[in-house]
Amino acid sequence: MKRITLLYSVFALLLAATACTQDDAGLLSEETEGIPMTFTATGLTPPAVVTFATVDGNWAGVTSVAVQIGSEVKEYRVTHSADHLTATLSSDDPHYWKATDIVTVSAWWPYTEGETAMPAVIVQADQRGNGYAKSDHIAVVEKQLSYNEGTPTLDFTHRTARVSLTLSGTTSDVSFVRLTNLSTADGNPGEIIARDAGSGTIYEALVAPQSVAQGTAFVSISTAGGKTYVYRMQADTEWTAGSEYSYAIAIP
Repeated sequence: MKRITLLYSVFALLLAATACTQDDAGLLSEETEGIPMTFTATGLTPPAVVTFATVDGNWAGVTSVAVQIGSEVKEYRVTHSADHLTATLSSDDPHYWKATDIVTVSAWWPYTEGETAMPAVIVQADQRGNGYAKSDHIAVVEKQLSYNEGTPTLDFTHRTARVSLTLSGTTSDVSFVRLTNLSTADGNPGEIIARDAGSGTIYEALVAPQSVAQGTAFVSISTAGGKTYVYRMQADTEWTAGSEYSYAIAIP
């Protein structure tokens, strides 16, 4: 650092002392905002049967996520790998490394411009068509990252639970399969029309985490002939984020 001579004014000495303090603390130069933060995004490949991925197990279709450090939320674009299993998160208006200190990062998708905090999980009432994909929520919650990691990794996890219903018996005239008597906390629907997973016998829905009491009529199946079948939960159950719950249902 340049030496200060006695010919400098008191004001100049104060400025020099400030610069010295910054150098000693390891802060970056005032001429730059710092080093832009970029991230590697992972975590969507299902490691076990009880977990699932967005929505088809990869980053395809996700174009941006929110990244929050402190009270500041910034939008990061998603550039996925060739196999869509990982992604690079970058931004034209990024967060910056301003020192070597550890920072706490949260991130989420879907993101709506102007959000200042991670929103509540709210799923679609009709999950046929694209309603199922719109119901998926993924996030990283308060992960501590260090400047020394270079491009640190953010492992996203699911904020919803998946309910899978496998039907057997007379399934040819099934018209609707609904989950019923659901929690309406945060504005979630009390009923959800499940999507046909493609076979006509397996129906799926994404739900906000919640408790379901034994005896609750949680599935309603309607047929084209006007019949309705109701199925009740056999034991107290907790649907937790990131897990799949499968139920086998026989239709007379």
